Amino acid sequence: MARRSTVVVHAVGAGGATGEFLGAGTLLESAFVLVDPPLNEVLADGSQALRVGVFSAEKSIAEIIDVTQIRVVPGASELVLLQLAVESLAPARGVPVALREDPLGIEPFLEPSVEEIVDGLRVVLGEAPPPELPQFPVEDPIRWIFRLFGGG
Repeated sequence: MARRSTVVVHAVGAGGATGEFLGAGTLLESAFVLVDPPLNEVLADGSQALRVGVFSAEKSIAEIIDVTQIRVVPGASELVLLQLAVESLAPARGVPVALREDPLGIEPFLEPSVEEIVDGLRVVLGEAPPPELPQFPVEDPIRWIFRLFGGG
């Protein structure tokens, strides 16, 4: 399944302003983002203030949400999740875990094991596109806009 929303991760500056672009992630559920490589390795220590931008062209949604906690999955340090301060309204990817019917019929489905959830998160992480290096034009684009108005 492809990503349904775009998530960008930014640092938060000392004054609380949105700072440097750090990387991207996948909106797993409305309150959690799975961080893409290589940013997942950088954030594994959990000590940085973060903010995310969540965008869905399909649903005309653009949100800026603070991150309340950086969580690293125990025993799977490549799986770094960002817990959001408020739930996103954008469409979420979900975690691909097959639910098994309860053979005793007490519950409709058995809860997935931790290993099954980790395997599902690794599937999502594997879908992350490789990081792109920013491409900078030879000439500054701001000068192009000034040129439109007779300057530069």
